[in-house]
Amino acid sequence: AAHLATLPTLCMEYRDGAADLVTIDAKPLPHAEDQSFAGTVRLDIAGIGALTLRSNRPQQADRTIEDAEAKHRSLLASLGVDSLRTARQRLVEARDKATELGLARQRLADLAPKGIQQLHEELARLSALGAGDLELKVDPEQIRQHHAAAEQRVATTRNSVREALPLRSHADEAVMAAETAYVTIQAELTSLEVILGPDAAREEKGRLLLTEATARQKLREAAEMRAAPLRDGARDLTSAEAVLRRARSVQDAATQEASQLRVTLADLNGHIRTRSDDAVEEALREATEKLEIAGERARRFEFEKAVLDRLRTTLVAARSTARDLYLKPVMSELRPLLGLLFDDISIVFDENTLLPQTVRRNGQDEDVDRLSGGMREQLSVLTRLAFARLLARDGRPTPVILDDALVYSDDDRIERMFDALHRQSHDQQILVFSCRQRAFAKLGGNILQMSDWQPGRS
Repeated sequence: AAHLATLPTLCMEYRDGAADLVTIDAKPLPHAEDQSFAGTVRLDIAGIGALTLRSNRPQQADRTIEDAEAKHRSLLASLGVDSLRTARQRLVEARDKATELGLARQRLADLAPKGIQQLHEELARLSALGAGDLELKVDPEQIRQHHAAAEQRVATTRNSVREALPLRSHADEAVMAAETAYVTIQAELTSLEVILGPDAAREEKGRLLLTEATARQKLREAAEMRAAPLRDGARDLTSAEAVLRRARSVQDAATQEASQLRVTLADLNGHIRTRSDDAVEEALREATEKLEIAGERARRFEFEKAVLDRLRTTLVAARSTARDLYLKPVMSELRPLLGLLFDDISIVFDENTLLPQTVRRNGQDEDVDRLSGGMREQLSVLTRLAFARLLARDGRPTPVILDDALVYSDDDRIERMFDALHRQSHDQQILVFSCRQRAFAKLGGNILQMSDWQPGRS
């Protein structure tokens, strides 16, 4: 399984009606099933050819697997089996046999508690007794009755023994408990005898102990009388312990902080002694001078920033004014031109680039980049016409040249566009170049003709 998990796999999914067109080792390759292979495999594709796949696995991996398989086979051979499943079955059978052997030994111990040798001796004795013919001098039936009665007595006795076994176990436990208690009491008696001493001196020692106990009782009563008022006026022990713990924690914290401060002080003294020869005062003066220079630069930068902010504000205002001056005339010229081609449309110009950014039509905004190619070229032509009109009104007429500017537009839009061009052509020169001669032949305008150039003709 481990070897198969490391092998490359291939899977073929057939389309409808194309099943069994691929074979591997002259067998159809199943549909949507992983096939493992090692080394090289050849796939025959009907009507196309043969496909060879190579795994290019490192030899070390195969060698490791081969060594493991060889070791596996040798272990199975040493056990005398041909597979791991057989070895496991042998293990289960061995466990069953071991269980049966244990039961047999237990049964043998019950039948022959003194061993097999004793059974052999008993068998030999009985065989010796049965070697000769026995002469029975009593009635056999009477013997059988006595034998049955004896077996009944034996069975009754065995049952009584079984019934008495729990009682015996309980009695044994009681005996052990009694012996333990006896040993404990004996130890206590021995200890008491050591404390009391010999029998002759016990009476005198008892009087001395009684006198001492009476004196200690009086001392205890006197101490209780003195402790009663002290106990009434004493503080709560729990509160006192809490105060003590707090005071100790404060003391420990102060001690720890003092230790840390001593270490810090030692470090600082070492740094001071080390830096005492490094011209610290001169370095301080240099740092102060650098700080003053940096402060002066910062003030200059602040002034420059204020100037730049004011300049930016002025430029933004100027750009806004220029944008208004630029866009309003363009929009006024562009609006009627848009009305010739489109219904309910307006253009929004980018404030930064001053180029058309979005188109709003029917209440929806669309980016110019997402419009169709025909609409983009129509907007481009109309914007050029608006700029040309604006320059003409400013006294700087400029011709409008359109070189294949209407490539993606349909015929209807092209006719509308030429209506707009005719509208602007009465005071504006417009040149239209196109390779679509037939499409533009019926759109009007002066069609230019090519003629040979002759010297002297203009």
